[in-house]
This record gives sequence, C-alpha cells and structure tokens, in this order.
Amino acid sequence: MASKRTGKELTERQRCVLQALVHLYIRTGKPVSSRVLARYLRRRLNLSAASIRNVMAELEELNYLTHPHTSAGRIPTDRGYRAYVDSLTCARKLSEHERAIIERELHDRSDREHLWQEASRILSTFASAIGVVQPPTIAQLPIQRVELIPVSLRHFLAVIIFRSGTIRTFTLQSNVELASHQIELLARLLNHYLVGRSLITLHETLAAAQQEFASLPEPLLAVLQHSLEQLPSLSDTSGQLYISGAFQLLHYPELSSAGQLRSIAILLEQGTLLRRLLARYEPILQQRPLFIGIGRELQEALLSNYAVILARYHLGEAHGVVGIIGPKRIFYPKAISVVYSVARRLSELCVQA
Repeated sequence: MASKRTGKELTERQRCVLQALVHLYIRTGKPVSSRVLARYLRRRLNLSAASIRNVMAELEELNYLTHPHTSAGRIPTDRGYRAYVDSLTCARKLSEHERAIIERELHDRSDREHLWQEASRILSTFASAIGVVQPPTIAQLPIQRVELIPVSLRHFLAVIIFRSGTIRTFTLQSNVELASHQIELLARLLNHYLVGRSLITLHETLAAAQQEFASLPEPLLAVLQHSLEQLPSLSDTSGQLYISGAFQLLHYPELSSAGQLRSIAILLEQGTLLRRLLARYEPILQQRPLFIGIGRELQEALLSNYAVILARYHLGEAHGVVGIIGPKRIFYPKAISVVYSVARRLSELCVQA
C-alpha cells in the first residue's frame, strides 16, 4: 500500500471524523452532512452536529475536505482519500465463494491469452471497476527452445519457443546452400546460447559468444549473425493489455456524464497512456506489493477523477501487472484484496506451469 504521507498532523477527533466521512461518501456517493456524521459517530464520539461541523471546517481548511456549491455536505479531496487509504490497516478478506471463483476461473495455464482475459474480467466484476492485465513482455520471457526448419535449400524458418508457450518465427536466408549437418550445428549453437535466457540479456549473450562465432565458416557465420540480428525485433516492447468492464463506471453517477465517459474512452483507446502509467509505477511495484494512486497523484489529466490500484505477479524472472481503474470513491478494502488475490493466483499458476 502507499506509504504514510498524510494525516500525521490530524488530531484523533479529526482523523475519526475524516475516516467516517470518507467511508460514508464511498458508500453513498452523496456529500455528507454534519447531522449524518453525528448519527453515524454517536457511539464512538458522541459529539453534537455543531461540534462535528467545526471539525469538518478544520478538515476543509487543511484541504482534506471540500464541498460542492449546491450542497452543505462535504466530500473528500484527493488528500482526504489518501489519508483514508493510508489509515487502512488491512484489506477486506474475500469470501470463500469469491476465492473459489478466482481459483476455478484462473486455472488453464495452457491458454495464456484466455487466462489474462479472464483475470481482467474477474478484476472488473469483483471490484466494480475497469480490470487491466499486462502480461510479461516477450523480452522478459526465457527462451525454451530454438528450431530451424528448412523451407528450401537456402531459406529457413527460425522458430523461437518461450517457456510461457509463446512462439515467434522469422525467416533466414543463406547465400549458399547449407548441408543438413551445418543447419544442425546452427540450431545447436542458437540453443546453447539462447535457451534459458531472455531477449533483454541478448547483448550480454552475444558478447560472450563472439570468440566461438569467429571460428565458423563464413556462410554459416553470416546466417547465424542474421538470425541474431532478427531476435530483438521479436520483442514486444509496448506490451499487450487485456481490459474488461468499462461499463462498470456507469454505476457511478459522478463518472457517467458525457465528459467523463469521453475521458475514459480516450484513455482506453490510447493504449499508450495506460502503458505509460504502468511503466511509471513499475519501480514502485519492485519495492512493495501494491501501488495505489488517487486523482492528481497519477499525473494524468484524464485520470484526475479516478483511482488506480496495481500489483505485480511473477513468471519466473519475468513479471506482469494486474490492476483496476475506478472512481476515487471505490471501496478500497475490497478492491485492494481483489487486485492482490488475482496477482497471487497468476503467480501460483505461472510457478506450476
């Protein structure tokens, strides 16, 4: 979860009122009045509506609350949401039924594309938000096997099989005809230097192999160099995204206006913005299990009314990201638990694969 950055200057009474107000606003989506808060906190604080109104005014002065012009009630600012999220001591546990659904639906390791799509659907359904899954990029995946298949006397099909089951191919051409034993030698060399390694480490791999390559006959060396030059082009640096549940945002009145719907449509259509967002917070996910960004913290104008929760999952040395995009008043305890549970399940499946 995010580090403790706000709320330290608050008194216990202010903190209690703020947490209650954010909780009520998340639940109802309506500005919260001092009268409603007084009733809600009657057993805990036993303060009058007037006393709570004074506390709310203090919180507004400190930029934890604001109020719409048409209402006497208050709503949280980004700072208020942040203090609330930082105060959460634990996520809400998923029910046994929900955990069973995650295990049942995320079980087929053989069809990775279906797995990613199902994961994004579960994230969306359980969190009532947009579910996002970014698989590990091909550049991160270890290579399992390399095959060279003759197409003609001078043309070959190189087949690169990654441990994830992903397959990529490219064609090779020789200036002279190669004998079968020469093709086998090429395949052995490629497997020797590439199996177990990823495209990210390709430069180091090639540097270590230069001395052995120098002793090869010129026609063989030319084909080998050509094949190695082709490998970086297999790397999908942008990374595919699996997205589900944009319709979930229609459940939130504050996000259902034409302007808000246009913003989210642009966000989803421009995959570059989402990828930029994921890349920006990747270093944070290397340090802690979850990232939670709220409103302007995300540094994206289109996301100023949204919250983003992200978690990393692992595929050996490679990794991907799962997360949700929802309103700032998303039910954080449940959303955090959903994101964490899906990430953990995908990591378990990848280990078993």
